[in-house]
Amino acid sequence: MSSTPASSPLSDEEYAALDALLAAPALDGRAMDVSTLEGLLTAMVIGPNLVMPSEWLPWVWDMQGGNAGMGSTSMEDSQRAMGLVMRHYNHMVEWMMKDPGSFDPIFTCGAEWSAAAWCKGFLLGTRLDEAGWAPLMAAEAAWFAPFAHLGTDQGEPLTDDEAEHWMDEVAPAVVKINAHWMILRRKQNPGLGRGGAAPSHRPVVREIPKVGRNDPCHCGSGKKYKKCCADTDAAAAG
Repeated sequence: MSSTPASSPLSDEEYAALDALLAAPALDGRAMDVSTLEGLLTAMVIGPNLVMPSEWLPWVWDMQGGNAGMGSTSMEDSQRAMGLVMRHYNHMVEWMMKDPGSFDPIFTCGAEWSAAAWCKGFLLGTRLDEAGWAPLMAAEAAWFAPFAHLGTDQGEPLTDDEAEHWMDEVAPAVVKINAHWMILRRKQNPGLGRGGAAPSHRPVVREIPKVGRNDPCHCGSGKKYKKCCADTDAAAAG
């Protein structure tokens, strides 16, 4: 049984391990790297509507089409990758709920993490709920300018100074977007945050949705659940 909390932040070693798992030959270069993944997860966490992991996980393994599992990845590596992805998602949920002002994207932590890839992941996340995001994108277009400038190939290439400027604008934009939706939720649900309870945002995923033991595994490996993540999920639930 793992004693690691479901929302515990990943260590530097775990980020590196996850990046290596996502770059495994079995995934044929289709999977996101950690920078792109964190951009996607940020959009999932701060966005207008809850998008279930079953909807966004396929894009982690196949960022071009969102229609592939983890290929011939071994059971052990599939479970390891899934566990790290979900822990990072849960960490983002708690971070943006409890201390959003301290948000700092991973690309500020080292040259190995790409701001362009991060922003591409964020923009992909908005496209998974286009109807929900559209009103804010139209009303506050400036908030989304950093992602567009860094995460798309439109227009002239950025100079180093321009790229640095837009990189500095990513975190403030994320904080503003997160605050917008949090305020709107409180207006729609005045009871949130009262009586000492923390304001509700995204639920931390402490259990994987139940599947039959002969059903395809939720991790996307293509294996039957009983042959893949069943034992790991049982240990985590226990």
